[in-house]
Amino acid sequence: MNTKTISATKADKLFWLGRYAERTYLSLHFLRAYYDKMIDGEENAYHEYCSHLSLDESFNTPSNFVKSFLYDKQNPFSISAELECANDNAMELREEITSETLAYIQISLARISNLAQTNETNITALQPITDNLLSLWGSIEERVLNDYALAILMVGKILEHIDIRIRFDYPFDRVELLYERLKTHLRYVPYIYNIEVIEELDKLLTSKEYCHDVFYKNKLLSLVNSVVCTNN
Repeated sequence: MNTKTISATKADKLFWLGRYAERTYLSLHFLRAYYDKMIDGEENAYHEYCSHLSLDESFNTPSNFVKSFLYDKQNPFSISAELECANDNAMELREEITSETLAYIQISLARISNLAQTNETNITALQPITDNLLSLWGSIEERVLNDYALAILMVGKILEHIDIRIRFDYPFDRVELLYERLKTHLRYVPYIYNIEVIEELDKLLTSKEYCHDVFYKNKLLSLVNSVVCTNN
């Protein structure tokens, strides 16, 4: 096992690179799904999307919604903002992830920038970004040779995925599967997580307790986002 020491600062950036890269991928997935609903006649489907993310709505039209969630850098849930956050972390991790891996994020940034200039609202035009993000994770698995670094990246990725599945009311078995994978990766990096939070999640994240009640979901999300202590 290659376990070269990683500084706390680098560990933090690895974690958030994992989260933001996965957040961008999942945002594209759900935006595409809700875009399909809107063009199929459910023009107000974006209200449901915003509700799952607990966002206040300020969009007068489906077109404004799409433009905001693709290109508005002041909207932290937009693809542009999420990609920039991923890039900010990745830029300081070139030695850990390699330039080849970083390139997938920067190519995606160039793509979203070009689309923003024409105000493209057809979300299918962003498929190359989805492809790049899949390639990014393939490159990470191939080129990140430090097992600590790889584990931290995977912890960030999986925590983000758990968060989104809870928000969008996935069934228990889909969330449980990811939670078990998370704990497998956490064993490699015991110094980055709060064991008390994991113990609370073990009690709360069960088939008996799991539900879509707002109070329960908020409690679960609070714990999920407290597993790893970070500077962000």
